[in-house]
Amino acid sequence: MQPEVAPLLDEILASPGRIIKESRYGRVAVHRGGGKNFYVKTYRHGASFWRPFKFFFKTSQAQGEWKLAQEFTARGVPIVRHAAVGERWNWRGLQESVLITEEFDGQTLADSTAAAPEKVLAFINFMHDHGVMQHDFHCHNLMVGPTGELRLVDLHHSEINDHFTTEERTANIAYLHMTYPMPVTPDIAQCAARMRKKHFANRSRRSLGDNRFFAPKLFGKLCWQVRLSLATPQSEAIMQDPNGFLATRAKIFKPGRSCTVGAADGLVLKRYNLRKLLNLVKDLFRPSKAKRSLQKAYHLELAGIPTARSVATADERRFGLLMRSYFLMEEVPGAVDLGKWQGDTTLAAERVAALLAKLHDEGFRHRDLKETNVLFDENGKAILIDLEGLEFVEKVNPQLAAADLRRLDKGVKKSPQFSRQNRLRFIRHYCQLRGLRPESLRLNK
Repeated sequence: MQPEVAPLLDEILASPGRIIKESRYGRVAVHRGGGKNFYVKTYRHGASFWRPFKFFFKTSQAQGEWKLAQEFTARGVPIVRHAAVGERWNWRGLQESVLITEEFDGQTLADSTAAAPEKVLAFINFMHDHGVMQHDFHCHNLMVGPTGELRLVDLHHSEINDHFTTEERTANIAYLHMTYPMPVTPDIAQCAARMRKKHFANRSRRSLGDNRFFAPKLFGKLCWQVRLSLATPQSEAIMQDPNGFLATRAKIFKPGRSCTVGAADGLVLKRYNLRKLLNLVKDLFRPSKAKRSLQKAYHLELAGIPTARSVATADERRFGLLMRSYFLMEEVPGAVDLGKWQGDTTLAAERVAALLAKLHDEGFRHRDLKETNVLFDENGKAILIDLEGLEFVEKVNPQLAAADLRRLDKGVKKSPQFSRQNRLRFIRHYCQLRGLRPESLRLNK
């Protein structure tokens, strides 16, 4: 610990902490001591049976960051001040490690307006010139003081190297540019766009894990994967008895053989039924449709594409065989599908074009893009639903885009309110947003 922190340590740890974030494996809380605020980051290694053993052979995250902080300070790179580090061991290994940092009077880059983008870019170049690189560089890892002073926070995933290549420096700047707009060269902007797609694809997998956003919870006889921020008494009541909800309380939208869809209390439950015996074998080697739908919906959210927010999913298995799966989501208020839309058709064409241009630019295609899978909410906002045909391919070329658009146009032609002029306006607006020439789509094919 820093010498001046020693007499304050008991007071800091004994003070009631205000939790900033928490999961099964860790917690960040603000504690007070000596008239100052301190951030106490606790790693709960003992929450997993095997995890504590590995620290007999490697340095803990807290100790690693403490050592990095000393090196950063020696190289003159501004960081938040690290006050103390500690560990608790037993025969099974490292049970807990704690890192304490002093509060810095400032805001994260995501929340601050005091830092100019040019100054942020200069700060990154200063870091690189002094042999420091933060590989997890995002807006919440950089603090901005009231006068625009910048300091690095959360040194985990950092690297010390006396020389970084041009490619490494470019990729590092592009990583921050994913979430923070800066004046960068076209090649860095393109690199950031590619990295952003891969980053969101990887992050979407968190929806099926145990973390501060999602966690497994037991309701009734099923183990549900639940989005913690959307767990409400209404959603929990549905999860306790999903089949009873569909049988007695829900308004049924689709009583199909392959799936059943019903809604009530601002929530929609989709139950995937066993249709083919062959699927019993296939589902042993792949996630259920419900789990895939939850991850796809979260992936769309991360990419900024409007869709119904996912709440939870569960699988019903017997002897390991998947019999049914359930996907719970929020209901779209005042929803009307594209085929039944009776409002401004010109505006509708432009909004659907913007939705699909964004979808394709973010690397998604939809193999079942029909008029009933595009909804307008009560404010006339276009929203994509029914994600079974959604596929992340990273780059949607004109041929794939044309296949999606032809499928949608085939359904829209059945709606008399949409004229040929509306459909042409849709194509022109879509191509304008994506920087394509209409003839490149070959929609008459």
